[in-house]
Order: sequence, then C-alpha cells, then structure tokens
Amino acid sequence: MTTTSRPIAAKRTTAYPRPRIVGARTEVPLFDGKHVRYVNLDSAASTPPLVKVRQAVEDFLPWYSSVHRGAGYKSRLSTYLYEHAREVVMRFSNANPATHVVVFVRNTTEALNLLSHRIVLEAGELILTTRLEHHSNLLPWYRCPYELVELTSDGSIDMEDLEQRLKKHKGKVRLVTVSAASNVTGILPDIRRIARLAHAHGALIAVDAAQLLPHRSFAMGAVSDPERIDLMAFSGHKLYAPYG
Repeated sequence: MTTTSRPIAAKRTTAYPRPRIVGARTEVPLFDGKHVRYVNLDSAASTPPLVKVRQAVEDFLPWYSSVHRGAGYKSRLSTYLYEHAREVVMRFSNANPATHVVVFVRNTTEALNLLSHRIVLEAGELILTTRLEHHSNLLPWYRCPYELVELTSDGSIDMEDLEQRLKKHKGKVRLVTVSAASNVTGILPDIRRIARLAHAHGALIAVDAAQLLPHRSFAMGAVSDPERIDLMAFSGHKLYAPYG
C-alpha cells in the first residue's frame, strides 16, 4: 500500500523580540564545582527586572529627593515623577482619575492587609473570599467575620455556591474578594460575573490581580457598570520591576 502526503504550511506569526532581562547571562555554581547559565522558573513568584527598568532607576537616582516636602529643584522633580507614576498606573489599570485613586503601598500583601483593617463592618456583615486564594488574600480576612466560597472539581470557583451565599446573607456581605488568577493552578475566575453577582446583592468586589496583570490587561470599569471592579491590588515585582 502506498500513501501520499502533502506538506502543511505553518501559519506565519509575528515574532516579538525577547525583552532584555537583568541577570539573563548569570551563571550559578553546581555541587560539582561547575557553573551553568541560570534558567529562571520562578516568575510566578517574582519576575526578574527588565534592563530598561534598571536603566530608568539609575537615570533617576541622581535626581532623587524628598517628595511633597521640599521646594528645591530635585524635590520638585521627584514629586512630579512620583505623581506621574500614579498617572501611569491609572492608565495601566484602565481606571478613570475622576472616580478612582491610585495608592502606593509596598506590595499586594500590604494592600489587602490594609484593606482588611480599614473596611468597616456593621453588625452581622461579613466578607466572602474563596478557597482559590493566595495567602495574601486569605490570612488578612481571618480577623473579620468571613466565609470561604467552595471550588468545583476542576479547581474553579463554584459560582453557584457564591450566589447561594450572597442570597443567604441578604445584603450582609460587605465585600467579595477574589484572585483574578491562581499562581498555583492557573485558573482564571470569571471576575466580571463575580462582580455582577456581588453588586446585585449590595457587595463590593476587591480583586487580587498580582498574578493576572503580567499577562493581560484588566479594566476597572465605570462606576455605573454592574461588572465594575471596586478595588484592585497588584505588585510591581511580578511586572518586571525590582521591588514592590
């Protein structure tokens, strides 16, 4: 028996240059004394900084000075760049400066911890979070009345369980707080659907976007949008910056 075949032309795709990473050629020692090129497989925890980021930091250091508390040239320049950075983050978050504000803290963990200490719960109110969460969006809520939304067999958030808990508490859920992406399983919850459910039952929604934003954009949404995000936290150290 004979067979014939024809070549399948591969679809051409746009080739994007790999970004230059600080330490990309770093070698590390092995137990036998040899050295090998280091391959970073830990970007889900912290990304290495880009060369452009390092250069931007080095360019700024000679001009570094006090922010919001000086009249000298360097102080005024530092203040301008600080506020400009806030505008950059605002655009990156697809937020509206007329209705949103950017608050700089040290990282996502601190942002969510601060939120847990600042949110005011009336008698009978509680927080809903999920079993999908990173500790940053789980441990802070132990100090509050809270419930954990269950997961389905594939590791996704159980939307029926979420809806039932919102209905059960009849407007007493103050906040639904959820990760936009799991750093363990890669699960991407339907954040817009969760937001819609939360708002329909009088709750706010907070999103831990630290794991999602390195991979795709994410819009806060207009304040009139039932699928809007009320609060969002993310970290620079997962976005190819050296800290934060």
